[in-house]
Amino acid sequence: MKSDASIADSESLDSRAHRGAVWSGINMLMTKLAGIAVTIVVVRIVSPHDFGVFAAALIVHTIVSSFAELGVASCVARRDLSLDDHAPTVAAVSLISGTVFALIVFGFAEPIAAAFGAADAKGPVQVLSICVFLTGFFAVPGAMMTREFRQDRLFIANLVAFVPANGLLILLALDGNGALAFAWSRVAGQLVVGLVIILTPQRFYWPRINRGKLRPILKFGLPLAGANLINYTLLNADFAFISRILGPAVLGIYVLAFNIASWSSSVLGSTINSVAMTAFSESGLEATHLRDRLARWTRLTALVACPIAAMTAVLSTDIVVGLYGEKWAEAGPVLAVLGIYGAMFTTSLLLSNLLVARGQSWRVLLVQASWLATLVPGLWLGVSQFGVLGAAWVHVGVIACLVLPLYLWMLRSAVEDLPGLLFRAAAGPLLAAIAAAGAAYAVILPISGSWWRIAAAALTGLFIYMATALPLAREVWGGANTRLAPYFSTYDSLLARFAKIRRRST
Repeated sequence: MKSDASIADSESLDSRAHRGAVWSGINMLMTKLAGIAVTIVVVRIVSPHDFGVFAAALIVHTIVSSFAELGVASCVARRDLSLDDHAPTVAAVSLISGTVFALIVFGFAEPIAAAFGAADAKGPVQVLSICVFLTGFFAVPGAMMTREFRQDRLFIANLVAFVPANGLLILLALDGNGALAFAWSRVAGQLVVGLVIILTPQRFYWPRINRGKLRPILKFGLPLAGANLINYTLLNADFAFISRILGPAVLGIYVLAFNIASWSSSVLGSTINSVAMTAFSESGLEATHLRDRLARWTRLTALVACPIAAMTAVLSTDIVVGLYGEKWAEAGPVLAVLGIYGAMFTTSLLLSNLLVARGQSWRVLLVQASWLATLVPGLWLGVSQFGVLGAAWVHVGVIACLVLPLYLWMLRSAVEDLPGLLFRAAAGPLLAAIAAAGAAYAVILPISGSWWRIAAAALTGLFIYMATALPLAREVWGGANTRLAPYFSTYDSLLARFAKIRRRST
């Protein structure tokens, strides 16, 4: 039987995890909305070719940055490990590895750009190598924020960085430096965010290698770094194939669709990655507690991801044309498919965080390796035969038929009846989202004009979804946040009135 102290600690963790999740969501949502606004302006200035050139450079940066600190920063985020014992060694390893990888990227920028069929990407690749160094330099302070659920501080850091980063982006874009504008904006933003985090009052650890801790740190971090490498290679393999086979201009179209599709998955993914693993790591020994927490996270994820995916499928072309103009209309059909993929991807993130929290990062690596081995030939075939739309459908097929079943199999001993738990948690939001999207589609059939269609579909879909999904939200938030009680009370009153009217009519 759990003691009062352990129950209090668990409740405190739940409260802090909930607060961290809220702030992480706010951070990503506000950053994403602001970024969307800036991108709308800049994309109307630059050409699809320039946007594709930057995307080719960003592929390199994203993949290398994913393992630049060798995965060791996750040791700092784990609450079951001593911060004082591990942080100095993690700081040293991150700094050394980040510097080495940055120099490699800078020195080999020209052949890397040529490999992607975008020779103009050499300059942006070299600029983004600075970001690779900064990833290692700021690894420990950022992980400490995650450990303490201080996503509110990360929100402030991103808020401070927004003006210099995006101001520089617009100025350079207007000057005709399209691809370089995006690259230097990334550097400015990452530098400012890192400095704000370092200046935040918290413990600071100078780099110092403890040989006794080095081996266990690398033993945990390297499989995770390998999994991250494979994961981000997966996320960018389609970009690489499209750039190589179809050219930077078509890549620009595809990247725009992918970016729009990631609006929701990036917000959810950031929240999951910043909170879920830490929360799961303290509940891993309590089977019942773990099941309850996983069910709540799955329901919460589905409540957000399902309606966004469904409505994106209905409004894909209208969203693209309305926001970015007719020259980007080819991205519409691709966006419809990638919206479905985004919802599935957030579920895979939740399950991978559960594996990492149980210290089984090598299993995540195995899943990612299988994912990559299947996706790469599929993407090559899909892009070669069916263009950008083929790449989108390959993503959906692989994650549905291979990745999610693999995660379920690997977690079968950790969570009893895991498929049933996930189904019960996600089925309600999924059905509510389908109903909302179907009603929205029926309403906009006779309507012309992108913005009119978006407005009509949004109002219809929101009304239907809130009416059908609000009872499901009660199970996630009702007991944890009494401020939502008036909304649930109003909902119950409306249901009671409808029931009375129905009884009278019969």
